[in-house]
Amino acid sequence: MSDPISLATFLAEPARELNEFTVTPGVLGFTVFAALGAVVWILLRSMSGRLNRLDARRDERGD
Repeated sequence: MSDPISLATFLAEPARELNEFTVTPGVLGFTVFAALGAVVWILLRSMSGRLNRLDARRDERGD
């Protein structure tokens, strides 16, 4: 295995087994996607609350 050619063959071997039908996002992909969705939801709620407070202050001043 110290031969560079055999090392390249060893590293290239698993690449032939992978294709678009055998590679899936899996649990890690779902977890990352769900976390991004949760973060966006939290940010939208926060932004909505801040905008409502800004509108309430504007109404108090009479602008």
